[in-house]
Amino acid sequence: MRKTIPFFLFLLLVTACDNKLYDIEDGLNGEMTLFEEEISVPLGNTGPFTLELAMQDKMIKTLLGDAINTEDDGTILCRLEEPLFKMSAYEIIAKTKDLSKPFSYPVDNKSYAPSTIANLLQTFGFATVDQKLNIFVNNPLSTTYTLGGSLRVACQNTKTFTWAYDQSFPLADITVKSSSSDTRLLSLEIPDTVQCTPSTVELKDWCFNLPANMDKELKSFSRTEFIFTSRFSCHIAAGKNAEIPLALFGMSKQTFKFNLPIASYKLKEVEVSFVLENTLPLQATLADIQLMTGKETLKMDENLLVTPGTIVIKGGSTETPGITPITLNIKALEGSIPDISGLFVDLAIKSDPDFSETRLSLKQGVSVRSASATLRGGITFGGNE
Repeated sequence: MRKTIPFFLFLLLVTACDNKLYDIEDGLNGEMTLFEEEISVPLGNTGPFTLELAMQDKMIKTLLGDAINTEDDGTILCRLEEPLFKMSAYEIIAKTKDLSKPFSYPVDNKSYAPSTIANLLQTFGFATVDQKLNIFVNNPLSTTYTLGGSLRVACQNTKTFTWAYDQSFPLADITVKSSSSDTRLLSLEIPDTVQCTPSTVELKDWCFNLPANMDKELKSFSRTEFIFTSRFSCHIAAGKNAEIPLALFGMSKQTFKFNLPIASYKLKEVEVSFVLENTLPLQATLADIQLMTGKETLKMDENLLVTPGTIVIKGGSTETPGITPITLNIKALEGSIPDISGLFVDLAIKSDPDFSETRLSLKQGVSVRSASATLRGGITFGGNE
């Protein structure tokens, strides 16, 4: 038996030298393929990507400024405060011949738009609800004065250019107490049926009834203006015809960067399946989906085919999320799939008709659930060394 083992070992070595399978002149072939049919592996969940994260974007902050606030429950509240009209007491003094007696000073009609940003949202089809408008006036004098006139509030639909609300409020002999900073002239709640913001607040037929020796009644040199101030607030809802014109901001053609390092596995085909959970009352359409490769400069890879070419993501709410199952099939037309570094899509966003009255909240967003990948054609490792 001891003589037999070395003999068979000798035959094995001689045979190996003649068989090209074991030829090591070009290096060892360490290539190995597993799961030649297919294998499914679970992927981690992602998200949520919320409106709160989007609001941290510098461009959005610059556009909206301090106008967007939130309630305790995360509901978005648009709050705007701005002066409607200012008049210097010195202008009145300069135009009045006799200051020794009480006198009346009329003011030309003034018209203003107190809700510019909210009007911009309305232009995109979003609805405004719980609208509240308050008008105040101050007193830079150390004594009281009275004023009279009327306020007209009108809401115009900026898409159809029709008046949805138009009402005048006569105000007579309102007493403005001495040293007061904000005497309320009007407190108005606009019905939700209007669904567009005030485009006009008009001060009509105003007349200041001022005391004698007004020039001596000014409290200080730093506070010498009569100021009408508007305070407007509303909640934002998706609206029935909400549509974000991404092309206007150069955002319709979007590249989403990520890193999927799969080139080393030499895959022919990958099927990625996941469930998208959307609590935004907006539906998104991803069209013309193309994969991108490259590290420094992303470029579309025409060798990679991704199907389907268009995906519609359903909208929802925090109580009833929109659920969209998605399956992406990635296939290399020739060779194997390289590392994928991005996704290029033609993106469109509009209101989901089933959730058109849902109010926007910072907690709303998109999450990826139940993600898995099915790898077909085997996973190949290694190569010549």
